[in-house]
Amino acid sequence: MSQIKTFKSYAKVNLGLKVLDLLPDNYHSIFTIIQEIDFYDIIDIQRNNDNKINLFCDGAVKVPSDKNNLCYQAAELIFKNYNITSGINISLTKKIPIGAGLGGGSSNAATILCGLNEIFKLNISHQEISELALLLGCDVPFFINGGTQISEGKGEILTPLNVNISQYNFLLVFPPFNISTKWAYSFFKKDLPNTFDSDKFRSFQGRLDWKLFENDFENIIKSTYPEVVEIRRIMEMYSSVFVSLSGSGSTMFGVFEDFLKADIAYQQLKNYNCHIVKPLKRN
Repeated sequence: MSQIKTFKSYAKVNLGLKVLDLLPDNYHSIFTIIQEIDFYDIIDIQRNNDNKINLFCDGAVKVPSDKNNLCYQAAELIFKNYNITSGINISLTKKIPIGAGLGGGSSNAATILCGLNEIFKLNISHQEISELALLLGCDVPFFINGGTQISEGKGEILTPLNVNISQYNFLLVFPPFNISTKWAYSFFKKDLPNTFDSDKFRSFQGRLDWKLFENDFENIIKSTYPEVVEIRRIMEMYSSVFVSLSGSGSTMFGVFEDFLKADIAYQQLKNYNCHIVKPLKRN
């Protein structure tokens, strides 16, 4: 057996999310700014000699350890496309909740793609690995590079955004329910008003204008789950500069100017599962 390689598989939040037109394949086009955060699952990968993909799952969040898991699907994609004959053991220690709008499964898939590229010295180009990522899900390509990016189309059109938000602290609050992305999107009509001006988001230089951001899913989610309204109220009461739903939910997050302010809000919300995390910036 070879050496075990350990990777962090980071979560994300959406700094605003606009749902746009319905595409011919029945996906909606979107516009969002995605921010990678220092909240992660751990993935250990080790080569083995039994020519199989073995997946073991542990941690606070329970997920399947079979072909329904995106880790397995990502590994299988690499094995088939690059004719790999040896096997691997994948150990996933899961902390990122499912159905939370944090992209945990997508991040896991991207981590496997990049990890196997490194372990097997495949030298897959950035374009090619991004194309493989899109086969696994619309959010997966973002996690190939992470950091802060504008995401458009179905999520496959990505543009790095050069802003510095490292001074902020993000308070994640996990309500006691999960949201089905398919259910959330079902509330949007086929033809949506085409009045969205994305240029104001592309022109950010160094700083973000928080008051420009909103998430189209939040009004939908709060009508069914009033906890979202209460969580927002408390974070706004305790000096957040921005509060939003992430993705299609269910995670709510607040952005605070320093850890102390985030911690004061955390103390008011600790009946929920909460975490204070930092945004990540990659080169």
